[in-house]
Amino acid sequence: MSKYNWAVIGCGVIANQLALALESRGSRIYSVANRTYVKAEAFAAKYGIKKVYNNIDDVFDDENVDIIYISTPHNTHIEYLRKALNAGKHVLCEKAITLNSQELNEAYELARNNGLVLAEAMTIYHMPLYKRLNEIISSGKLGGLCLIQMNFGSYKDYDMKNRFFNRSLAGGALLDIGFTRFRSQGGLCRQLRMKLCRR
Repeated sequence: MSKYNWAVIGCGVIANQLALALESRGSRIYSVANRTYVKAEAFAAKYGIKKVYNNIDDVFDDENVDIIYISTPHNTHIEYLRKALNAGKHVLCEKAITLNSQELNEAYELARNNGLVLAEAMTIYHMPLYKRLNEIISSGKLGGLCLIQMNFGSYKDYDMKNRFFNRSLAGGALLDIGFTRFRSQGGLCRQLRMKLCRR
């Protein structure tokens, strides 16, 4: 198996999960950057990461980095995507990959023009529950699919400093948990190549 050097931007909960996932496969993160250097140092110590950048922009100039994982608030994604893709780095970006379709189209074109992989970290496509649901629907056992309804909730203490509530950080339910519902429904519909249901 080829070894790739992963750099991580952001040290939140999901970045910790990536570090654990790489460890479970006998690998580890090569380097880390964060807005707060002290948090990056603590993250590096926790996972045995040897390189911590003083400045986030240093990640993009590091010729040893193959893949950059972006796990920062949504409103920063396009800035880091532009820099990473222009620097010739493959990117795995946490969902929602961008704030809108214009940003997504721009990132897609940068990746395509530079021959790079750009992927959104959407775990729902890989969860056993959704894989099984896709199998059941595709088998036709449920008949024609005309409606998908999903409910999902999450409780967070109200705090305007938290990205979940702060509009300037692209907060809100739609780009967080709501986005996942749209993607999962879209995935089911795409796999089925659904036709519009008509009476």
